[in-house]
Amino acid sequence: MISYQTSKEIEKAIAFLVHVINTSGNNPKPVILHSILVGLSLAKLDYPVHIIQAGFLHDTIEDSSTSIESVKEQFGGKVATIVAGCTYDRSIQNKAEQYKDAMQRATEAGKETLIVMAADLIQNEPYYNQGDFTQYPWDKIIYFIGLAESYLKDEPIWKNLELIKQKIYEADQKSKI
Repeated sequence: MISYQTSKEIEKAIAFLVHVINTSGNNPKPVILHSILVGLSLAKLDYPVHIIQAGFLHDTIEDSSTSIESVKEQFGGKVATIVAGCTYDRSIQNKAEQYKDAMQRATEAGKETLIVMAADLIQNEPYYNQGDFTQYPWDKIIYFIGLAESYLKDEPIWKNLELIKQKIYEADQKSKI
């Protein structure tokens, strides 16, 4: 059960997310729903409130005009550090290099950032089989799992990553038939 105080902190993050995406969002995908699912998945796994808040806010920098300083002012340094670590550098043009850079920075930022990035990848999984996607998202997850396994294998979120890893393996086996 989520405590009253934690509920208030979660609601604050959701309100901030909705405000910044509605006023300056620039992603045609359902960012608000996706971000809420990321945050709720972390809450369901009983992560601390700052990790849950970062889950709700993980896309706010790259998908709105808000700044990391604004996140820090509203939610503190821990949340801002995690959000910054999950933010892709749009100045990197190559998508593979972009995700590798973000994942390397997430690793340097620490386990909490990797937890949020894992939740993000897990919640994006339903989109990976859409017609406009290529092998890229699967490569991204495999790269992340290889990078993060030693940090996350004892975390509650690891089980969910293992399920996606199994789906990728099964799809790969089918493609070889």
